[in-house]
Amino acid sequence: MKDAEFSAGLEEFTYRLHDKLCHANPCQNIIYSPLSIRTSAGMLRMGATEGSATAKELDEGLCFYGRDLQEVADSFDAVLKSYKECRVLKMVNGLYVMNGLEVGGQFANILEKKFHSKPMEIDFGSKQAASIINKWVESQTNNLVKDIISPKVLSQDSRLLLINAIHFKGNWSIKFQESHTHEEKFFGPGKPVMVRMMHVSDSFSFVVLPKLEATALKMDYSACNLAMIFILPDEKSNLTSLEQKLPGTSLQALSSSMNLEKVDVKIPSFKAEFQQELSQAFKLMDMNRIFGDQAEFGAMLKSPAPLFVSKIIHKAFIEVNEVGTEAAAATAVVVTMRSMPAPQPLPKVFHANRPFFYAIYDKTHGILFAGHFTTNKDDKDEKCDRCTYGNECTS
Repeated sequence: MKDAEFSAGLEEFTYRLHDKLCHANPCQNIIYSPLSIRTSAGMLRMGATEGSATAKELDEGLCFYGRDLQEVADSFDAVLKSYKECRVLKMVNGLYVMNGLEVGGQFANILEKKFHSKPMEIDFGSKQAASIINKWVESQTNNLVKDIISPKVLSQDSRLLLINAIHFKGNWSIKFQESHTHEEKFFGPGKPVMVRMMHVSDSFSFVVLPKLEATALKMDYSACNLAMIFILPDEKSNLTSLEQKLPGTSLQALSSSMNLEKVDVKIPSFKAEFQQELSQAFKLMDMNRIFGDQAEFGAMLKSPAPLFVSKIIHKAFIEVNEVGTEAAAATAVVVTMRSMPAPQPLPKVFHANRPFFYAIYDKTHGILFAGHFTTNKDDKDEKCDRCTYGNECTS
């Protein structure tokens, strides 16, 4: 699978998943790593019985475009190798196996050579199991992702745990000056709230998107060809309308259509943390068999066992400030036995004082993190004024 195909598949997977996360979490800040989730699920795919209905569902749901197992594995290997050269990004995979069990030969070989992960034995039934796994995740994410696994998730029947952890900390190529940051109103769901609004005026990649009724801004990081794209709905539109149109948009094409312009930029300084059990989202994306008696994971263990996925847990964190961005995420799949001067033109304006979509990506391999920012409030019990139609929020 070529880099362009991997990137396109990852983007399609991102938009499908984004829709499910938005509907399940109306009016909340969302941050997740589609790359982390797809990588963990990709490892799971390596253990599916080749030619089975389970393998087919995963191939379609994860947008692997019908490529064979080796091509898919080679693509993840290329991504992992490229990010090893990036000093601001760390991405690792882990495979925990129940004491006394041996991983299937081909499965173990692919995970070690292509996903760079060797089996680690553990007693899932012990009180220390969750703590051991959580400490490993914390150590790989600069202590940002904590307690991803609850002891209640694991049991004596747990057989394998596939896990991916990703950490990114990048500085803006053009930084905001902290002295230019001021408290301003942010018009999110419900009443306007005050946020720390960062401000800079400089040359940035910018484009007006009439079809999306939005504008987009790209802010580059100083390393590894990474950037953050912000897509801001027009005042006459809203975030929900924008996100419904995103699946027909390629971030690569959008980025290529941008022009370097003088832009007056205002973006909130914010932190967000988000956790989601993804089983329902996967089922809504037509990946059902992995969770029940029909699951076919004959390649995972040497000894035949009726395996199924009991949990897919994802947790992510992001902080955007004057210096840059720090983000981290982890995904765990538990397999159980059964995000100017006058002569010059006036600057363009990009004032993100209302809900917006964002993504951190690289133009070779695609989206690392995606999400949206709606408010700086953490009070999850307070419903926004617009959350009145089931799970649909029209902010």
